[in-house]
Amino acid sequence: MLFFSRFEELALEKGMSTSAVATKLGIAKTTVTYWRQNPSAAPKTEQLLKIAGFFHVSTDYLLGNTDIRTAPATLSPEEAAKVALFGGSEEVSEQAWKEVENFVEYIKQKYNM
Repeated sequence: MLFFSRFEELALEKGMSTSAVATKLGIAKTTVTYWRQNPSAAPKTEQLLKIAGFFHVSTDYLLGNTDIRTAPATLSPEEAAKVALFGGSEEVSEQAWKEVENFVEYIKQKYNM
């Protein structure tokens, strides 16, 4: 039921019901009911893309393949580095990130980059 859980959570964050989101996106309310009642159900590709675009999240996030909401192409270089180094944890402390930056500088100097 991960897709529907994420869909519902995102709708609530926008102050909307899942039915209201569906109506706005041209998706039948019966389809939303089907998703709610069938834990393994997932939207068709076109629907998935509409929903992801509406909420500004990746399709992988909606489907539960990642906990990173933003599509990789829209990540800043710093966010992409955090994903690569820390698995997408948004809770990287400032001190830990400063150590990463210092290490990168050390490597650059060591190899004359």
